[in-house]
Amino acid sequence: MSREKNKSDMIALISTELTKRGCRDIQSPGDADVDIVKTTVERSGYCSTTLVGEDTDLLILLLHYSRTDNEIIYFRSDANKQSKEHRVYKITLLKETLGDDVCNELLFEAYSGCDSTSRIFGIGKKSAFRN
Repeated sequence: MSREKNKSDMIALISTELTKRGCRDIQSPGDADVDIVKTTVERSGYCSTTLVGEDTDLLILLLHYSRTDNEIIYFRSDANKQSKEHRVYKITLLKETLGDDVCNELLFEAYSGCDSTSRIFGIGKKSAFRN
């Protein structure tokens, strides 16, 4: 068996088991960030929702796609796993504080893949959200 076949079989197995347990399963052909965020925003129409992730792009996409009529959406970062310290962001508050213009500029950063380029100049997306 090829590695690709093993990977496909494993994904199918996990997907089937999650579906049996009432979880929604979405398989993205490419980068899943947008699908993850859109699903989070959709679910927040029914109840408070927390997206747990390490990727700053998820936070930026949440700021772009979230709506004011949603229930509360939180983003929880697991980036600092060793210290057990987790940052939790309330998206509506963050979006209101930053404003639409900043959220749109951050969205450009997420799509342009400027993580390393802006880091060279000492400007990282994460620094905009530090306490």
